Amino acid sequence: MKRFECLQILSKLITDELVVLGMTGIHWEWNHLSKHEGNMKIGSMGNAAAVALGMALGLPHRRVIGLESDGSTLLDLATVTTIGRYLPENLTIFVFDNQVYSGSRISQPTVTSVRASLEGIARGAGIESAKTIHDVESFEREARGATSEKGLRYVVVKVQEDTDARKLPKPTMDYLEHKYHFVRYIEKTEGKAILPSHR
Repeated sequence: MKRFECLQILSKLITDELVVLGMTGIHWEWNHLSKHEGNMKIGSMGNAAAVALGMALGLPHRRVIGLESDGSTLLDLATVTTIGRYLPENLTIFVFDNQVYSGSRISQPTVTSVRASLEGIARGAGIESAKTIHDVESFEREARGATSEKGLRYVVVKVQEDTDARKLPKPTMDYLEHKYHFVRYIEKTEGKAILPSHR
């Protein structure tokens, strides 16, 4: 299955959830599918899950969904252990595992293509609900649960290597502009001032 197929399913289910995006392919595909004001684009590798965790802890009444890759997850395994420490019931992390560092454009294999199991790592960190899925039907079931039910979800989504994201139009809003756009959305929906009204 392709990551884009999964994101198509998830994008149609999003209402007021906060969605934190990993880099490059995930970012470009989601930007093509969703113009939701609650999307937060992260411009550094290995940080989407960490930011999603922080949002889930800071806004426990909001559902937060992090879209991460296998390469980025391997870069920041400390976040997996921290999720296992706090187990926020309003957090879902989808790790799209294509078993390569495809963002590098040279497709070097990650360790998940050999013996490493991100599900096993997550379970070892205390996330007992962690699972690995391999088909679109299972993804749709997890996506529906993430947008309608309480409970921590850590889902490793095995997808094929796919470079189609590189053919999509690139976002025209840079990361800094997008950050302010997202913060204004949080201010509006939470009724709280985050940024000062004057400089």
